[in-house]
Amino acid sequence: MYTNLNDSLKRKGLSMSAAANLLSIPEATFRTKLQERSFSVEEAFRIKTNLFPEFDIFYLFKRDANDRKGE
Repeated sequence: MYTNLNDSLKRKGLSMSAAANLLSIPEATFRTKLQERSFSVEEAFRIKTNLFPEFDIFYLFKRDANDRKGE
C-alpha cells in the first residue's frame, strides 16, 4: 500500500474520487492501485504535479515495508 499517498490525500481533504478523476479512471481502480497494485509513471507524476507539488515523488509512492508486491 502507498501509505504516504493515502495519508496525504486525507490530510488535504481530497477524496479517492477526486484523485481518480484526475487520472480518468474509476474510483474502484484507484483504490485497487493504492492498496494492491501500482501506478504507472505517468499517473504518479500527474498525481504529484497536480495534487502534491510540495512532496517528493519518492516519498508519495514509497511502498509499505511489509508490502512485497511492488518489489
